[in-house]
Amino acid sequence: MLQDLRLTIVVENSATHRNSAWAAHGLSIFLELGCGSEKMKLLLDTGASSEVMLHNADALHIDLEHLDLICLSHGHYDHTGGLMGILQRLNSRICILAHPDIFAPKLKDRPALKFIGPPFTRTEAEAAGAIMLEARGPVAILPEVMTTGEVPRIEPFEKVEGFWTIKDGQYCLDSIPDDQALAINMHGKGLAVITGCAHAGIINTIKQAQKITGIEELYAVIGGFHLMDADEKRIEATAEALKQLDPTIVRPGHCTGHKAVCRLQEALGGRCRPLAVGDSIQL
Repeated sequence: MLQDLRLTIVVENSATHRNSAWAAHGLSIFLELGCGSEKMKLLLDTGASSEVMLHNADALHIDLEHLDLICLSHGHYDHTGGLMGILQRLNSRICILAHPDIFAPKLKDRPALKFIGPPFTRTEAEAAGAIMLEARGPVAILPEVMTTGEVPRIEPFEKVEGFWTIKDGQYCLDSIPDDQALAINMHGKGLAVITGCAHAGIINTIKQAQKITGIEELYAVIGGFHLMDADEKRIEATAEALKQLDPTIVRPGHCTGHKAVCRLQEALGGRCRPLAVGDSIQL
């Protein structure tokens, strides 16, 4: 049974003056999961660069050499870019849990066509020690900890826009099916949902977590909510939906955007606080 969970924000867009970690675009969250006398160490995402990832891990006294597992929430560079640095530091191979489309072409067309996928290939990662575990559906990491797998797109106001890929030789919109999150059963408290970017929509992601775990009560939502380019209608709908879900802890960061964070704080009050690199969150 999961008895203890501590999250440390290793890479984030924002920083405070409490530590020497660097603020940088991207996200990486270190999770320490206590199960009796055993403690599992899991890393969700790796930020955009090895330099920042390794500097911040050292600044925050996180021993990457004892990681048990790395999860990649999706295949964008700002969540995968630090992986090669971690692999090069490790003395052994390590499992990387991700979606099969993690290496599919990832593109943006604004202001011009640009590749935004991982800055390495599958072959390079495996040569450096990655054991790629790729699954479309949920994966149980511990009895109380699962990946969401692909997130069904149900909410009409949560749409993926502005991303492109090449599929079967055709240039087309990318719905980012590889986007996923972690769903954690906090016994006696409810469900904790830890996201990378929530490109599938933060409400869709929460509902998928509730569905696969069978837990309706929402305790915490932490990570990127991808609302930085959202219009006021979507931000308002998200704030109202989160208010209805009634979580105890909401910690938006990375791609959420200042306007959305402010609206969420208005809707949720003191329950909502933005993330910053170096934050330690005990659940």
